[in-house]
Amino acid sequence: MNFFFRCLEKNINFIKFISKNNTLKRRKFINNVIISSIGLGSMGSINPYNYSYKFPYKLSLAQFSLFRLEMSRKVDPMDFAKISSELGFEGLEYLQMSYTGGLLREKKKTSLNGMKKLAKDLNTRSKDYNQKNVLIMIDVAPDLGSYVDDYDDYYKWIDCASEMKCHSVRVNLRGSDDNYNKWSENSINNLNVLCEYAKSSGINIIVENHGGFSSNADYLVKIIENIDYLNIGTLPDFGNFCIRQDEKKYGESIKLFSEGAEKTSNRPPTIYDSCAERFDMYDGIEKLMKYAKGVSAKTHGFDSDGNDVDIDYKKMLKIVEKSGYSGFIGVEAQAFTMDPIEAIKASKKLLLNSLS
Repeated sequence: MNFFFRCLEKNINFIKFISKNNTLKRRKFINNVIISSIGLGSMGSINPYNYSYKFPYKLSLAQFSLFRLEMSRKVDPMDFAKISSELGFEGLEYLQMSYTGGLLREKKKTSLNGMKKLAKDLNTRSKDYNQKNVLIMIDVAPDLGSYVDDYDDYYKWIDCASEMKCHSVRVNLRGSDDNYNKWSENSINNLNVLCEYAKSSGINIIVENHGGFSSNADYLVKIIENIDYLNIGTLPDFGNFCIRQDEKKYGESIKLFSEGAEKTSNRPPTIYDSCAERFDMYDGIEKLMKYAKGVSAKTHGFDSDGNDVDIDYKKMLKIVEKSGYSGFIGVEAQAFTMDPIEAIKASKKLLLNSLS
């Protein structure tokens, strides 16, 4: 996930689209239409990535990789499991924003049946396509780095994750101001509340480095170490260590993400182009892996050799391997200049070749 949600969550048109686009269609028909329209080809039974070793991690697909297609109505969020399966993934990392609409505006008491139906429908899809429900990424407002007096929206998605047998929900600690002490106090208090709620259902509360103070790995580690529960953890994201954005350039990046961009050089534009202050990504991943209950393999864009233009993937995978981590690695493709499906394929290829 990235900083886009700060703007995108305010997009009323998108929320209206999601609420309208959440109905189940005839599965056989929509699957044929979706797959033909976005050009998914057969992945083939022979190794398509030319690696000659057994990759030690299972791969999941982060739904944010499909976000642009969902916004443009080229993909129904309910077909996430189908698309993930066609692309050769084993697990699903759901994006709460893809399923909000009316559910998120209802009181917890009255939305319980709706959430159970959503969980049931998504469970059916994941089983149909032999996919593991890994986690749900929660991006409700306010995030947990701010003052929160009503946790109902979080509770609903924790309950949904439990019904779907996910192991975790991912939350944000970006915060709403520049006061470190307030951010730290809010973060610790809010995470303790959610961990207490989630512990009985076996759900982990995991924090992604996701902008603001949370992208400073030293600060985030201090927060994690001050939580009183074992079901706390991190979701280290390879490409999310921007602490502060240049607001003008950030606005341009949001536009590029929403509309797509033409590649004008060997180095395509990326979200990091708008970053004014960042934490060293390799140092950050190494520090966060100690607490990792998931890993997000972000890609920003690719050069002519298929390498990410901002991230040294071989270096990143060595850090992950050295940590002893053994869970899913989630692919999150975020290339402005590529079709999202092609970006996912390129991301997977890069990942699979980075430990050879």
